[in-house]
Amino acid sequence: MRNPIFVVMAVVVIAAIAIAFNLLRNVAPGAASSAPVEAVTEPMDAPAPAPTIAPAPAFPKGSPADLYGRIQVGEIDGVRQLLDERGNPVQLRGMSTFGLQWAQGSFILTQKAFENVRDFMGADIIRLAMYVTEGGYASNPGLLLEKIEKAISMASSVGLYCIVDWHILTPGDPSDPAYLEAGVDLEQFKSIREEHPEYTGPQLFFAYLSKTYGSMPNLLFETANEPNGLGTEGSASRVWVEKLLPYHQSVTDAIRLYDNDLHPNIILCGTDSWSQLVDSPAGNEVKDPSGQIMYSIHFYAGTHDVSDNRLKTKIAKALNRGLAVFCTEWGTSQASGDKGPYTENSDKWLAYLEERNISWCNWSLGNKAESSAALKPIAPSSQDWDESHLTESGLYVRQKLLD
Repeated sequence: MRNPIFVVMAVVVIAAIAIAFNLLRNVAPGAASSAPVEAVTEPMDAPAPAPTIAPAPAFPKGSPADLYGRIQVGEIDGVRQLLDERGNPVQLRGMSTFGLQWAQGSFILTQKAFENVRDFMGADIIRLAMYVTEGGYASNPGLLLEKIEKAISMASSVGLYCIVDWHILTPGDPSDPAYLEAGVDLEQFKSIREEHPEYTGPQLFFAYLSKTYGSMPNLLFETANEPNGLGTEGSASRVWVEKLLPYHQSVTDAIRLYDNDLHPNIILCGTDSWSQLVDSPAGNEVKDPSGQIMYSIHFYAGTHDVSDNRLKTKIAKALNRGLAVFCTEWGTSQASGDKGPYTENSDKWLAYLEERNISWCNWSLGNKAESSAALKPIAPSSQDWDESHLTESGLYVRQKLLD
């Protein structure tokens, strides 16, 4: 026969254990315990944080970003090129803004204008030309960042692909202090700056955009528009290795560090001589485990390859050596923005780009009185556009976009 005292004691112990178990179940996840915890005496490796996969925006049905999805750089028949989400070749065609620090460029920053770019112009993609100097981001970083973020939001809302262009022109070296010091004290960058006090202006800028918008599959980053004056054409490969590769690599690394999803955004890298020496990175490419790097080519139909095929030869060499190429800026005019439009040579250029599946953005969605502008000064920012609002160049480019 069991001792009654032992039985009672056993029941009390079991009840106490049950009560404690139920209390623990009801503690909120992550809630701190008031009981002292014994210190860990041996070092432990902190687990790597899991990637945050933000849901992609719900693009409008039938819009370019809805049709092509998360674009990617891939290889078909030995040629690296732009592909859609399903792995099919895709050529994006669209427009670049004029400088967003000027009224002739910033007037485009309305919801209606972005709808016009998609519906009336027929564009797949818009490039946001954010000059750093010339009264741009370096002079007023808070305002220009606000414009860029607004434009990213509007592009996504209408289902356009969107390039953020760190637009350098004068000076021509992307590592000039005018660029490296731009915007470094912005409050929006505070947390990144505390984590990486060594970061320069472009690193902070693109790290912030990558951290904030990196989950958007329609967003591309152009890390330096048009480096220029760094060397001769004969020294292009050396200039790339010594001056441009370190810059592009540093910005690429910052972008990738802060991109918190599993699908890295495409990065576009400019080369010397106003992004004409597109073959110079061959053999010394920007290192990116994801392989989502493309190299920019720029041309103006009234200046380039009018009587020869110099730039087209460089593009062919770049493609043959494994570089993916994107024409982030071209114009129907001369390189100055004046004269033309040179439609015959533009036809030849666009046929060449289509044959090689090279995407393009035309310069520009400005309403400045110059030949390269697509819009007349009378073009409204918040109303429907019609053909009377387009310049001769704008009419030409619109027809090409709609073809």
